[in-house]
Amino acid sequence: MNYKINYNKPNSQYIPIEAEIDVKGKKSVEICLPAWRPGRYELGNFAKNIHGFSVFDEKGKKIAFQKTTKDSWNVELNKQTKIKVRYSYFAADLNAGSTFMNDQQLYVNPVNCLIYAKDQIDDACELKLDLPTNFKLACGAPHKKNVISTKSFHELADSPFIASATLQHKDITIKGVLFHLWFQGECRPEWEKILPDFQKFTISQIQKFGAFPTKEYHYFFQIVPYPNYHGVEHLTSTVLALGPGYEIMKEGYDDLLGVCSHELYHAWNVKTIRPADMQPYDYSKENYSRLGYVCEGVTTYMGDLFLAEAGVRDFVWYRKELEKLLQKHFDNFGRFNYSVAESSFDTWLDGYVPGAPNRKTSIYNEGALLAFVTDMKIRKATNNKQSLHDVMAELYQKFALKKKGYTESDYKKTVEKFAGEKLDTLFENYFYGLHSFESILVEALETAGLTIKMSPNPLASQAILGVKTLLVGDKTIVKQISPGSTADLAKVVLEDEIVSVNGMRIAGNLDKWVEYFKDTQLELTVSRAGRIISLFGPHTNKSYFPIYSVIKSKAPSNLEKRIFKNWCGSDWEKTI
Repeated sequence: MNYKINYNKPNSQYIPIEAEIDVKGKKSVEICLPAWRPGRYELGNFAKNIHGFSVFDEKGKKIAFQKTTKDSWNVELNKQTKIKVRYSYFAADLNAGSTFMNDQQLYVNPVNCLIYAKDQIDDACELKLDLPTNFKLACGAPHKKNVISTKSFHELADSPFIASATLQHKDITIKGVLFHLWFQGECRPEWEKILPDFQKFTISQIQKFGAFPTKEYHYFFQIVPYPNYHGVEHLTSTVLALGPGYEIMKEGYDDLLGVCSHELYHAWNVKTIRPADMQPYDYSKENYSRLGYVCEGVTTYMGDLFLAEAGVRDFVWYRKELEKLLQKHFDNFGRFNYSVAESSFDTWLDGYVPGAPNRKTSIYNEGALLAFVTDMKIRKATNNKQSLHDVMAELYQKFALKKKGYTESDYKKTVEKFAGEKLDTLFENYFYGLHSFESILVEALETAGLTIKMSPNPLASQAILGVKTLLVGDKTIVKQISPGSTADLAKVVLEDEIVSVNGMRIAGNLDKWVEYFKDTQLELTVSRAGRIISLFGPHTNKSYFPIYSVIKSKAPSNLEKRIFKNWCGSDWEKTI
C-alpha cells in the first residue's frame, strides 16, 4: 500500500491523504481505518475525523463503495488493478497519541488516519510526504527524502512523525544504540543536563534486559504552553506531550524524566514483550486482556525505580513517588469491588475516566504496587540475588525475541521460577481477588528496611467530613465521598456544591469552617441540581482519608539493608 500526505492549507487543519491499493485479480476489497491505537486501551473511533471519502480507479474515474461499519468500506471491483482512496483527516487535537496540523508543524500518528486493505495489512507500505522545503522530518521508521518505508502496515501504524521547521534536535549513542531527542514547541532544552541523565537510566535499563529491541530510538517532545503530561509508547519511538514550555527544565523536569523512563521501558514491555491477546494487534475492535498489571503496572513501577537505581534521582525523590502510589491505592474504594485484572479487562469500558464511583481500580497504580510486592518477594527469596528485572528479562528472551505472546499463566510461572515457590495465594487473592493490600505492602516494605506510617489528614474536610472537593471558581464541588463517613451518612451526593457549614458561607474556606465546628453537629447546606438542601452530619469519631508515608524501619536486618541498596541504589544508613 502506498500513501501520500500533503501539508496544504494548515489553517483548515484538514490533512489531504491519498492511499493507493493494489487490487489486481480481486472482486472486492475491504478498506478499514483503525478504531483504536495501541498504548491506549479504549476505542478512539478515528473515523469521526474523516471528510470527503472517495474511491477512484487508475484512470481517475470514481468507483462506488458501501460503508459497512463505522470505520470500514467495501469496494466492488470490475477488473481494476489499482484503486486510489482519497479523503481528508481533521487534525485539531494535540496530544501524545493524536494527529495534528497547524502553521508550524505536521504531526501524524498513522494509526489515527491511514486506511488499510484488510487482506494486505502485512504487506510493505510507502508514505510520501509533500512538505515545505524548510521542514525537517523526524520519524522512527526508515525514511529518505520525505518518503517513509515500512515492512507492513503494523510498522507504519506504529511510526509517528513530526515535520516542522522549528524542531530542536540532539542525538546520543548509548550501548551501541542511537537515541534521538526532538523538541517541537516553545522551550529551551538544556542539553548538558538532559543527555547525562538520559544516558544513566538508559544504560541501566539496557543492562537489565541485555539488549535494546531496535538500533535507533526517537523521543518526540510536543511542548505546549499550558499544563500537560502524556506519553505514548512505540517500538522505535515515543511521543511525549508536556507543558508549559517555561517549566520543562525547572519544575517540570522531574515529570519529563519520569515519563521518558516509563516510555523507554515500554520499548521492551508491551511493544516487544506482548500479551498473546494482542499478538498481533487487531485495530478493528477491542483487544481485551487481563495483563494490564504487567503492561502498565510493571512499567509504572520500573519507570520511576530506574531513575533512583541509576542515580538520576535519590531515594528521597523515589520515596515520594512510592507514597503517591500508596495514597492513590488507599483513597480508591474501588479496590473492594474490582480486582486489578478485572480493571485491566475493563479499560476498554471506562479505564481513562473516573467512571462510576468506587467501581474499579487502576492498572497503573495497583499494578505498580503489585510489581513492587512481587519484586520484594523475589529479592527476599533469593537472598538479594534476583529480582523482577530477571522475570522481565526472561520474558524478553523466551517470548519477545521469538515473536511469541505470553499468557497470564506464563507470567505467573516465570515469577514463580525466580521466587522459587508457588505463588497461588498471591495471584488469587491480590491480582485476581479483592483482599486488602495492606499486609503484603507492609511485608514488602519491611523486606527493604522500610515501613508504612499512617497519619491523620490535615485537611478537615477530608478527615472529618470524609469528602474530597474541587474549587471551581468560587464553588466548592464534592468529587469523592468516603463510604460510611460523616458526609456519606449526611447523604451528600457527588457534584453537590457545599454552600455553607452551620450557616457560614463557604468561599474557598471549607476546611477552616469544618475545623472550627468539629466539636458540634455539622449542618451542611448544599446546592444540588438547582435545589438548596440542608443536611445533618452525625459525628462518627473516625478520621477519613489518612495520609500514608514511607519511613525507615527501626531495626532492619543486614539482608534488608542490602536489598534496599540493590533495589534503589542508595545506602540505607545514609538515607533520610
